[in-house]
Amino acid sequence: MAIDAQEREQETKRVQSVRSRMKERIAELRETVDERRSEVTEIGRSFWDDISVNADNADDIIETAASMAQQEHVLQGQKRSFQVAQDALYKLLRVVDAPYFARIDFKELGEQAREEIYIGLTSFIDPKTDEMLVYDWRAPIAALFYDYPLGPATYRTPEMDVSGELELKRQYIIKYGELQDVFDTGLSIGDEMLQRMLSRSADEKMSSIVTTIQREQNQIIRDDQHKVLVVQGAAGSGKTSVALQRIAYLLYKYRTTLSADNMILFSPNSLFSDYVSRVLPELGEATMQQTTFQDYLTFKLSDLGLQLEDPYDQLEFILTGTTGDPAYEMRMQSIRYKTSEAFLHIMEAYGEQLKTSGLAFVDFAVGSKVLITGAELSERFYGKASILALGERMEQLSEWVLERLDQVQADAEKRFFRKLMREPKYMGAEPELKKMARARAHRAIAPLKERAQKLAFVDVLSLYKSMFASQELLPQISRQLGETLPAAWPALAAYTGEALEQGILRYEDATPLVYLKGLVEGQLRVGTIRYCLVDEAQDYSPFHYAYLRKLFPRARFTLLGDWNQGIFAHANAGDTGAFSSISELMQEAETTTIRLVKSYRSTREITEFASAILPGGEPVEPFARSGPPPRLTQAADEDELHRRIAAAVQARLDGGAGSVAVICKTERETARAHAALKPLLPSLARINKDTLHYEAGVMILPAYLAKGLEFDAVILYNAGAAVYAEARERKLLYTACTRPLHELDIFYLGELSPFLAGS
Repeated sequence: MAIDAQEREQETKRVQSVRSRMKERIAELRETVDERRSEVTEIGRSFWDDISVNADNADDIIETAASMAQQEHVLQGQKRSFQVAQDALYKLLRVVDAPYFARIDFKELGEQAREEIYIGLTSFIDPKTDEMLVYDWRAPIAALFYDYPLGPATYRTPEMDVSGELELKRQYIIKYGELQDVFDTGLSIGDEMLQRMLSRSADEKMSSIVTTIQREQNQIIRDDQHKVLVVQGAAGSGKTSVALQRIAYLLYKYRTTLSADNMILFSPNSLFSDYVSRVLPELGEATMQQTTFQDYLTFKLSDLGLQLEDPYDQLEFILTGTTGDPAYEMRMQSIRYKTSEAFLHIMEAYGEQLKTSGLAFVDFAVGSKVLITGAELSERFYGKASILALGERMEQLSEWVLERLDQVQADAEKRFFRKLMREPKYMGAEPELKKMARARAHRAIAPLKERAQKLAFVDVLSLYKSMFASQELLPQISRQLGETLPAAWPALAAYTGEALEQGILRYEDATPLVYLKGLVEGQLRVGTIRYCLVDEAQDYSPFHYAYLRKLFPRARFTLLGDWNQGIFAHANAGDTGAFSSISELMQEAETTTIRLVKSYRSTREITEFASAILPGGEPVEPFARSGPPPRLTQAADEDELHRRIAAAVQARLDGGAGSVAVICKTERETARAHAALKPLLPSLARINKDTLHYEAGVMILPAYLAKGLEFDAVILYNAGAAVYAEARERKLLYTACTRPLHELDIFYLGELSPFLAGS
């Protein structure tokens, strides 16, 4: 609801007043930053001038060290002061052109006057009057804006709940320092504001995510009661936005005890990481640790010299394979079993067995001379019973090896010295020869010490291979656990062993191998991580979940996904218990699941069209934003297909689309289509799994890389029955059709996919 002219004039004057005070503060901060920078530079330049270095005796050395420590303390203090001023300056520069986006008027119970609360990306206090001109969107009282309509309302502070009456809710559109529009609304977020925000391009929409938070999204953002929070969100429901807002909220609320280094976000791919990395700074927080699960596995296995398969190569195999083909069916069995909770139990039992026997130790040798044999290590490790965990015992063994190597190095130094003394060409002072001997001994033994420190004296890869090479090991363990091995276990074991002998580690074997490595080496826990967020959580297997719980024992987990888009072979999408089983896998009773059913990304026409592809899937409720219906176009042959697609892309660009994506089924199809379309669309960029940066424009990519991304317009390359017909391809087609904000064009050769028959 629009406001009258007089109120609008008052609001316009307030915007200018707040901006004027912000500009004054910015000028003051610029001076402070310049002063602090000069002070830091001067202290650094004169660091040694202010220190009297004296090493004549022990007391002088202690005095010199104390002087250095004092000077370093002064320098670090000035650096911190400089950083605080610089951060404050950056925050104000970021919001000065749009200082706030909302206002609420709240009258606390028992009070006569109502308080006007203006809400923005960051708080701002008038330095002259100490008046709070703008409240941070993460402040407790700001939750009223997101959670309540007009009427009775309550917000929670660390000390108590505060109740009262919410008398006004107002929203602003301020751009380039000018008040462009203002609305009053009785809803959580006015539909008029949402319509405006959602009609923008993809890049603009991500930059305004705080202004359109819905009540159910705010519940997720501010949840600090549950140790495992599972979010089932329909495509376009704001899962990614919610994840980033949750990070920013937690860093704000627990700013004295929590830093970005205590949080980690697992993204689906590097392209997606780049896409979201620009948003956190806009929310006023430092970028947290981001990685993909593949990058983590690569890091943990880098010392084993294996060729690690990429998850997208695994998916490419699945999507291009033929059902019924023996090699294809064997691979599918391998994936399903090794990503299961049953296989995790096997691995745990194997770890217990290794406490008493079975570890394969590697010799420590220099050239052909063996210094410590594997048999000695085995005797030392298994020589007496121990109740300690494998990792703790390995640490003890490492210390023993290092002591042995210290002695070996000392003996080698003596031998080298005697040899140098006998060599005429090394005639010189005794201290010089001792220094040479020490250096030579160090060069010989240092690599062995590094191995010992890294616990690299157990052949973990051989241990994993033995699980499949032995005809009795896993059958025996499975019988003890009451588990059942796959019916084709002998063939599956041989299939795995052959790949490992060739130095190939398939993706389904990577996490079990990392887990075994952690069990043996005792490096299974990262205690510094307090919050772990997993995006596209439907792509993680039961084994992944259980492993993450063990890896981050102190962490609270936020798992965001859409089980309608579970396209990997191990995904539980659509299965009964896809959510309830997570609490068991994570071994955490304090688990809750929140469903986001409303989709804000696409128009109603596109959302309803895509939902029909999965008639039995998770419910999806479209937002009331209309646009042109999806267009289906049949082409007679590939030449006509490419001409029509090129024309459609150009039409979308002419219509104002900033990002247009041509989506194919697989990487193989993407490569062929790119080669054919490039002459017709010179600006067409090909996106693959190695692409690191996301840029708007015209691009072509496989559907599985489009997950988590959105585009102004989408062109589906070929939705014919020859491409999308098998059950495993239904969710991939759904994923592709849920990427556009405004327009969807579907082309096909031959018959249309049966999944689109109802369209």
